[in-house]
Amino acid sequence: MRYHTSIELPSVAQLKKPRLNVKRSVAKPLTTVLIAVMALAGMSHSQAKVLFSDTSVSLLYGEDYKLAKDGELTTLTLEHASTHTWGGVFFFVDRLQGASDNEKSRAKDIYGELAPKFKVATFDDSYIKQVNFAAQYEFGSNSSGFSQDNYMVGVGADLDVPIPGMKYASASLYHVFNNNSGPNDADDQQITLTYGWEKNNFVIDGYVDYSFNNDDLEDQLHINPQIKYNLQQALGIDNRIEVGIEYSYWRNKFGLDGVNQSVPSALVKVHF
Repeated sequence: MRYHTSIELPSVAQLKKPRLNVKRSVAKPLTTVLIAVMALAGMSHSQAKVLFSDTSVSLLYGEDYKLAKDGELTTLTLEHASTHTWGGVFFFVDRLQGASDNEKSRAKDIYGELAPKFKVATFDDSYIKQVNFAAQYEFGSNSSGFSQDNYMVGVGADLDVPIPGMKYASASLYHVFNNNSGPNDADDQQITLTYGWEKNNFVIDGYVDYSFNNDDLEDQLHINPQIKYNLQQALGIDNRIEVGIEYSYWRNKFGLDGVNQSVPSALVKVHF
């Protein structure tokens, strides 16, 4: 399971080395697998017990994003995470909007991820709580004509980190089959770490991605924590409302050499 970043997709002109392309012979069976994954996620309680479920909507605004007009970016995100007796699923979709140009038009992009995991083995009294088969589907398009459908398969582990307040932690290793509207055709690998900590209504969660072994792009490091305060108790309401910041550090953004991003953004997140 991966916690998301709000990222703007580049235009075709900006992506001199665009994200990558998967062979058609691979794409069709992987699409079939993803359809099966979504069916599993919708199983009834009689088939698989839901252990945890959370759905949220968040609004994010920042002014120093690389490859975005004037650095400005507003992101509306729908997000869902749940764990089940068979594993778990994480899904989000971003609607991203940039600054206005001289004609008062705005770049409008869509980006999302579907990340299921399937339990393989569990352990007691160990730093590794559970080993999973992990998969991920990344999709997106923008108003400049760029589009992508990337498929990831690998292995992951849910971790028992002995830190007070630590809610979850995981590590996954993926092979990435990249597919986009650009000319390149190269796969890569990705290591993803996720974490969540909460104490006294303060919440810190996020992820670290490291992408490597791509013949066409530079290695990428993306560190993306959210630091928030839960107002639920102070407001005396039933739903969680979190306010705070998201910080994005992205070295070699989109695999472009020397395009390094370091930007905080204001964040409001409402859970249902």
